[in-house]
Order: sequence, then C-alpha cells, then structure tokens
Amino acid sequence: MKCPTLHIRAVGSNEKEKFMKTIVLLISVFIINFQLVAQEQIGVQQVRKTIDYEFSIDKLYNKKTGERAGDKEFQALLIKNPNIQIERVYNNKGNIVKFLYDPDKTDSSSVMISEESVKVGAYYPELIFKTIHGEKIKLKDLNGKMVILRFEMEADTFRFKKHEIEEMDQGIHETERGSEIEAIIIFDATKQQIIDGFDLKNSNFKLVPNGFNFQRKMNISTFPTTVILDKQGRLIEEFPGTSEGIDVLELLNKS
Repeated sequence: MKCPTLHIRAVGSNEKEKFMKTIVLLISVFIINFQLVAQEQIGVQQVRKTIDYEFSIDKLYNKKTGERAGDKEFQALLIKNPNIQIERVYNNKGNIVKFLYDPDKTDSSSVMISEESVKVGAYYPELIFKTIHGEKIKLKDLNGKMVILRFEMEADTFRFKKHEIEEMDQGIHETERGSEIEAIIIFDATKQQIIDGFDLKNSNFKLVPNGFNFQRKMNISTFPTTVILDKQGRLIEEFPGTSEGIDVLELLNKS
C-alpha cells in the first residue's frame, strides 16, 4: 500500500497553536489511505481513498468563486466541516494543478473525486505520456491512427493480465495494418517494476509508468480497462475489465 506524504505550508509563528490544531484536523481528514482490490470475473475492481502525494494549500480554490483559499480560511472550513470534499484538477500530463472545495457541501466524505469521463463519440483529452524509455507521446500527434489505451495496475503481479496483451498483440499483427495503430499501456507501477514484470517480446505496446493520476483523471476504477480511440481521437469504446474477445480489425475499420 502506498503511503502518501502530506506537505503543508506554515501559517506563521504567532499562530502556532492554531496551526497545530489544523495539522490534527488535516491528518484526520486527509490521511486516508485505503485500497480495496477485489478479483472478479470481469477484472479487478479497485477503490481508493487517498490524498494527493503533494497536497498544498497554495493550490486550493473555492469551486464556486474561483478564488484561492487562504490559510486562515481553510482552517475555519476544517473546523466547521471536517469532512469537506476536495476535488483534484489535473493537466494533460497527469499533474495536479489545482484543488477545489465546495464550502456548502457538508454531507460528503473527504475522498478526492475524479475529474472527468468521456462519452462514446466524444474527443478524448489531449494527454501527454512519457514511456519507460523516455519517449514523449502526445495523443494529439496520433491523429490518423487508431489508439489503444490500456490501463493496468502492477506490472509484476497476477493483476497484470499479460495473456490479454498477447491476444491484442496478435490481433494487431493479424490486421497487417500495424502502422495504423498506436498501442499504449498506462501502469500504476514504477519504471523498474515494469522492466521486471513486462517480458513480452516484440510487443506493439509502449509502456508508461506512474500512471495513477491519469487513471484518476479519466475516471478509471476497474483494472484492467481498455480504451479505443478512432483516428480522429474520439472514443470508440471502453472495455472495463477483461478485453478478451476484442476484435482489433473490426475496431480499426470503425475508426
């Protein structure tokens, strides 16, 4: 289980007592690191309650007014509502650029909710990935190709559905149109874990490490999940859980 580190900026020596109370409140509100992994027939369902690894009050904004929250304001909010909900906002590189809170919400938990989901036929966000080999991949540069995005957890445990990757690799080869397809796996795993666990030879898939924030940004909670984008960058279909039976050629013809 990953243990996040909470980074908090001091509010001034003359407010030490209030600041220490705030620390206690923040710990009680945000240090929730629970991970439930259930193996089901369709895949692995993962539920996480966690704070961000680098929470900063400097990035905290009022969702209704758009104004940044000051230290004193946030202290008062926590005292009034210890279960205040915090929403994360990600950029296209998977970095957290802003935290949003709704001061009027008092009946929610402190889980930081995901940002967005995409409907079939809509354009996918212009995400930017960096592979284990240092290659930068911009989805907007892949126009003209069908894109397979595969969201996985660990690369070196039973949760990695290696046989499904092999099936998709075979499907790509059988189309004899591999140049029209870009295949990417986004792992919630480090570069070294991927190197240790991914031993498929001549795979079509490019491997992206440390993809947890991309998973949260795109509202991915079932692992594995396979996302297919057409040649214009629009969502053709999303397959939560198993990808067995995916017809790569049929999807390619749809794109």
